[in-house]
Amino acid sequence: MKFDIVVVGAGPAGSSAAITAARGGAKVLLLERGPEPGSKNVSGAMIRLEDFSSVYDIASIPIERKVKNVDLILLSNSNRTRISVNVESNLATVARLKLDKWMAQQAEKAGALLITKTTVLGVEREGNEYKVETDRGEVRADRVVLAEGVNALVSIKANIRPDLTPDHAVQTVKEVYSLNKDEVNKRFGFKADDEGVSWRILGTDPVPYAGFLYVYKDAVAIGAGIPMKILIKRKITPYTVLDEVKERLGFNELVKGASLREYSAKVIPEYGFPSWKACSGKVYLAGDAIGLVDPLTFNGIGPAVASGVVAGKAALESYECSKYESELMKNREVRRVVNGRPLVKELIEEENFKYYVKTINDLLHGWVYSDFSKVKLDTAKLLKHLLLGMGVFKS
Repeated sequence: MKFDIVVVGAGPAGSSAAITAARGGAKVLLLERGPEPGSKNVSGAMIRLEDFSSVYDIASIPIERKVKNVDLILLSNSNRTRISVNVESNLATVARLKLDKWMAQQAEKAGALLITKTTVLGVEREGNEYKVETDRGEVRADRVVLAEGVNALVSIKANIRPDLTPDHAVQTVKEVYSLNKDEVNKRFGFKADDEGVSWRILGTDPVPYAGFLYVYKDAVAIGAGIPMKILIKRKITPYTVLDEVKERLGFNELVKGASLREYSAKVIPEYGFPSWKACSGKVYLAGDAIGLVDPLTFNGIGPAVASGVVAGKAALESYECSKYESELMKNREVRRVVNGRPLVKELIEEENFKYYVKTINDLLHGWVYSDFSKVKLDTAKLLKHLLLGMGVFKS
């Protein structure tokens, strides 16, 4: 069977590539190895609706709750600081199974053919077309988009990108607890069924971590991400860190009586394009497959959608690799990830991470008590990271 374009992976990047190419008139096949789109993802996230509005009809987007507050919580030793940011609109929590399924359905409505329960084993060039080998047979295409996620086995096998190493990866773990809607509203003080909140947690003990909490209609999710090299160096397990986070926040009391619905893990890349190639011939990579995650804003879905759109257009118009990579860099979401990498590389170093969490905590507590004697400012470090953040130079 022959298609103009085969897209591998029906996540945010893959469905965005498929809908873009299908709207352009291409005959598109969208392959997903799970039983349905989203089934193999760690469930849930907070999304920015504007990341979808230029591609999808968001009138029907399946959100869980509208986020009214985003709380930043800093935990260092015995100190704890909590800052709440009021949100007017455009932020929402979602369940990935529902969201990914909705995106793939919109791609189907645009004309793409979705086939699930199909694992792609490899992609080979034969003349002017590509053979896409799957566990259910082979299909052929003129162009291919690989949006297979961080475990990009096809891309690695094809020697388009290298494997991810512990130095460039964060291991995350998440737990989801079921509660009925009324209990969720009561425990979080919500005044409406669609009201929600999201937490961002930065902590230093037992190792540096970035945590998160999302509230769904009838569940609460909590998780933590730790640089893999720190886990290996300190010989500590991710769930040990998550247990510490829950203890410090009093989370177990918050969800008392709830049942554990899900325990899952995911690797998040902290490295990738443009150090990795995003293209080979007429094969275009997008999303997590080329490390497009913004850890500074906890945003992976936005860059995935953005890069998927660029990949879909590249496949539709048969871009050369140099043009595809140039178009990726012109995209605001992708450029933000790339430009932020030098600073991220510095901030996830254990010494630097602990310094900033402790210093911000000490500054805020010092302000409250009018006593800044515990604050130790490292002006050289601050200046270096400020300039990195501004893009003045790279580390």
